[in-house]
Amino acid sequence: MSLARWNKATPPTLLWLLVVLSLLVVPSLSMGQAPDAPTAAPAAGAAPATPAAKGAAAQAQAHGPPPDSWAGQLEMLSRWVDQRGGSGGCEERCYALDRLRITGAVGEGPLQFELSGGVLTDRPVAVPLFGPPAHLRIEATLDDGRPASRREAAPISFEDDHYYLWTAARRFVLRGTLWLEGDLTLLVAGPLNTFEADITGGSVAEGARLSGLSGATLHFTPDGGAGSQSAGPTVFQLSRAVRVGREIGFEYRLVMRSGSDLGVVRLPLAFGEKVLDVAGASGFRVEGGELVLPTSGRAAEMKISGTLPKVGAFSPDPRSAYEWWLFESDAEHRLTVKGDARQVDAAESPIPRTQATSRLLLVQRGQRVEVAVEPLSGVEVLAAVVRDHRRTLVLTERGDLVADDALTYENNGIDYLTYAPGGRPIYLATDGKAQRIMHQGKAAEEVLVPLQTGSHTIQVQSLAQAAVHSLGGTLELPMPSYPLTASEVALTVGLPDRVVPLALLGGDRPVWFADAGDAFAVAIGFVAAWIAVRPGGAASRGRVRALRALGGLLMAGLWFLAPATFVALLVGIATAVAAWLAGRLLGGRGRAAAMVVLLCLGGLALLVGLFAISARSYRAERWNSTYSESAAPAPAAVRRAKDDDLPKGGGALAPGGAVLEGVTPVALSLPDYERAVRARRELVTRERAFRPVLVYTTSSALVPLVLLWLAGVTVLLAAHRAPLTELYRRAAARLARRPEDDVAQGEPPAPLR
Repeated sequence: MSLARWNKATPPTLLWLLVVLSLLVVPSLSMGQAPDAPTAAPAAGAAPATPAAKGAAAQAQAHGPPPDSWAGQLEMLSRWVDQRGGSGGCEERCYALDRLRITGAVGEGPLQFELSGGVLTDRPVAVPLFGPPAHLRIEATLDDGRPASRREAAPISFEDDHYYLWTAARRFVLRGTLWLEGDLTLLVAGPLNTFEADITGGSVAEGARLSGLSGATLHFTPDGGAGSQSAGPTVFQLSRAVRVGREIGFEYRLVMRSGSDLGVVRLPLAFGEKVLDVAGASGFRVEGGELVLPTSGRAAEMKISGTLPKVGAFSPDPRSAYEWWLFESDAEHRLTVKGDARQVDAAESPIPRTQATSRLLLVQRGQRVEVAVEPLSGVEVLAAVVRDHRRTLVLTERGDLVADDALTYENNGIDYLTYAPGGRPIYLATDGKAQRIMHQGKAAEEVLVPLQTGSHTIQVQSLAQAAVHSLGGTLELPMPSYPLTASEVALTVGLPDRVVPLALLGGDRPVWFADAGDAFAVAIGFVAAWIAVRPGGAASRGRVRALRALGGLLMAGLWFLAPATFVALLVGIATAVAAWLAGRLLGGRGRAAAMVVLLCLGGLALLVGLFAISARSYRAERWNSTYSESAAPAPAAVRRAKDDDLPKGGGALAPGGAVLEGVTPVALSLPDYERAVRARRELVTRERAFRPVLVYTTSSALVPLVLLWLAGVTVLLAAHRAPLTELYRRAAARLARRPEDDVAQGEPPAPLR
């Protein structure tokens, strides 16, 4: 035979040779094995063979082929190969349950089920099903891939608290019926991937669509129709709610149904309940630690409420297969719940929830729950706060204090605010709407201001009286008082012309009559006086320095007395110095042009300075009028109040005609004022109150200072009498000369020095 033909014929020939050799070798191996040798131990997790399984194996062996035949030897070969190859299979859970579907009507006979799953090894294993066997009967057929004609009843038995299926099918579907006797509960051993319930006449308490079940108990609840009531068993369903707050309250919901009249039902008060009300039962009473509930008919539903002395260990009523327990607590208490009960979604509670901290437990018969409560320490917080408080206080010429307060607050639960305005209240408005002024008593000074929840505004006007001394002093300004924390309080004090403020104390920092701008102007005045003061004659150096210092003081006083005159004099001195430098450095036409430019620049600087001074005064007056109109809105037909329009004596309006008790007030326009001083304070409370103090003087007290300033001007002019006289003479001579006189003499006009 050639090599090519041998390669083509070798595979079939070798295959037949291997089959013949295996048939010759295997019988010797199988016959050499002792007949009473034990079989391989089942893998861990597989249940021991049951009598039914052993009988099925013996029956299969009895109907099998003879061991001496070729078919018997082939079957023994396959078993030997399975035992050799199955040694590396699973050792723990050798099955998988996919889906359980239950259909039918609750309370009207058996329910149909369909369970799909598979075995993860090549040998039979025990697949756990349902329980408990004492209250459950199962009849099912196993679909393991064989034709329908060869299917038999599923090998099902029970062990401990559940049934199990003995099978080796890689994929199976178990279909059948189950009867629930007594309690409508079903124990699913699992692990089961998904559960579906398409039932009528009732529902599953845990839900009709569940996933991930292992050792779970499902509770079937009938709807309670007339037919089910007459044919079904007695139903005793009790749901409880325990709410912990300042006191411990409870709420029970009891549903009962029976095939006969219920009669009188007794509910043990095992936890020391004090029953306050029972809805759905008339004539209830408490006897010997039991609540006696008279009923009529075959169905009853009641709602029981009351209080508990304490929380502790709770367990369901012996007549209940299971109970819903809802535990709640307010923000001042914290609950700790322990026990062997299962916690479920609180949205499934039969009793409505009232707190976000609610927990729902499904407590079955024989289980218990231990509850502990821990009170939390209360912390004082701000229920309302004043975001911004702006107070305008105007002092009139007659000593009246007109106050206008604008407050922006944030409230989260306070109904009224006791507000002491620091004077007699004449106007009150919330969110721009006028309110009646109310007091707690006739002699009370506080005003009751109604507060709304959220962010709102308050406006209060009041009148007071102040004593102003003729020469000056200190004035403690009245401020309102209220039991709220203010983030910021801004005070604006308007003063008449005769009152000159020196300082406003009490704020975050003192406010003085002079600021950095005034200091800069005074420094510029001293420099200008040092340059301009040049007394003639043989004056000593000390006298010159004294005169220059006096000139600086006069310039500083001029800034506060007449700012416009100060600016004009300062511009004149600067222009004269620039002209002197131009006359020294330039000559001819250049000097004349420089003089013209300097005069133009000096005039422009004077205009700018005067405009700045007037704009500063205009801004102050404009701010005063704008704030007054916005803070105290008044009808357009009402003119602004003057000093003579305000009440005289005691800071209060005269009774009769102008003031009526119990009438909604109208706003008063604020008086005009010449000067304004502002101060502010952050984080103001009653313990850290804002008490401003005004240090002032009057125009009468400033008269001696003005006289001293005039005397200083006289001294300074007397020291410059000779230079001023010479300057006047030369200017007069220059003005008296005519141009033709200069041409006749052949000399150019002499420059003015």
